[in-house]
Amino acid sequence: MISKLKIAALAAGAALASVSAPALAQFDASQGTAVINLDAAIVQTNAFKTAEGQIKTTYAAQITQVQTRQTALQTELTPLRTEIENLQKNPATPKATLDAKIAAFQTKAQTAQTELQRLAAPFARAEAYAKEQITAKLEAAVRAAMTAKKVSVALQPDSVVLATPAGDLTPDVVTQLNALVPSVSITPPANWQPGQAQQAQGAPAGR
Repeated sequence: MISKLKIAALAAGAALASVSAPALAQFDASQGTAVINLDAAIVQTNAFKTAEGQIKTTYAAQITQVQTRQTALQTELTPLRTEIENLQKNPATPKATLDAKIAAFQTKAQTAQTELQRLAAPFARAEAYAKEQITAKLEAAVRAAMTAKKVSVALQPDSVVLATPAGDLTPDVVTQLNALVPSVSITPPANWQPGQAQQAQGAPAGR
């Protein structure tokens, strides 16, 4: 995505989060089950692709500014992270020294991330508005795709380990969205905030 920032990746620690492995299962639309990548469906629509191109043109100067500043910040942070990694490898490093270095690095990384988010705000807001217009029709698109393929259960890809190509309903949802939302605006109203429409309507009931 245009607004994706990379400084956060530099600040990531070495520890890995513990996650529960989903049960091994094979999903196939012919069996009434399917997987749908909702995020991928949105960005694969014609409306979003067109909007993304418009954003890159309209906000070209701001995007270049963010990319330039991001590169500079990464150049500043990389040696600091390398220093911390070297200290971690040395058993003689005092814990207080290491903790102080890590805290200073995290503060600097967070400051950098905040700066980039501020610089990216104009085009990130335009992108979020484009996505929200498509998302408004997402449930209808999913229902239509499921009905057409006679699917009764649809899950996100990260909920399953294995799915056949026939079990992926994402392209069908994209087709439905292309019909429901042929185009979107990249100019949000003055007082618009991301998620405003969903908050006004309330969260959809579980199906």
